[in-house]
Amino acid sequence: MDTAGYGGRRLEKSAEVMTNDPKESVVHLTIAGPVDRFATITPRMLSLRGVSGETLHGSVSIVPEDKYPFKVLDTYPLEGKLKVQLDPVTQGGKTTYALRVENLRTEAGSYNDTVRMKTDHPLQPEMDVRVYVYLRAQPSFEKKAN
Repeated sequence: MDTAGYGGRRLEKSAEVMTNDPKESVVHLTIAGPVDRFATITPRMLSLRGVSGETLHGSVSIVPEDKYPFKVLDTYPLEGKLKVQLDPVTQGGKTTYALRVENLRTEAGSYNDTVRMKTDHPLQPEMDVRVYVYLRAQPSFEKKAN
């Protein structure tokens, strides 16, 4: 159940199913229902852009919904291309989280990684935040100056 990105709204999905029935070769299916938000994750996808050799970092805010309180037990990048740090922040008796992400690669190019967060809640034992990194090559005149 990955409902972290949906917020208290109705979600509807449809599909076409091919059959071997000559009278009804295609069946249209629709599934719809309400979806509760488990947490507010802002931004839902983190994008880091810069020049190779410079430090790139960003942060993501994770706010548990009152209806689904949880603690984040562990946080790690799936591909190992990022350094992550999770800091709990308590305000007004409510704990939220600040996820700090830093790029570890130095070569120019683009890549992505996913930060996995393990929680103590049975409805959502894991949550993911996708991170996209784009590093431009340093122009040759900048390389000589440094």
